[in-house]
Amino acid sequence: RLATIAKALSEPLRARIVDLLRRSDQPVCQCELIALYEIKQSLLSHHMRKLVDAGIVDVERRHKWAYYSVSNDALKELTSWLS
Repeated sequence: RLATIAKALSEPLRARIVDLLRRSDQPVCQCELIALYEIKQSLLSHHMRKLVDAGIVDVERRHKWAYYSVSNDALKELTSWLS
């Protein structure tokens, strides 16, 4: 499990996204991530799929938008692993 998480976080952009989501009080809309990182929606979707599949990020669909947040379980697991 930890190898899967580490592999998903090995991409610098994914690590930055997870850090941003970790610091956010609320789920973050994909539109905000696209604007913040100046990337295309298709590239964001690719990276977010890797994070969701690894169980690091949760996704909530609201109409046509996706909102992302860090999984509390994954955050606890990462914190425990790194401590």
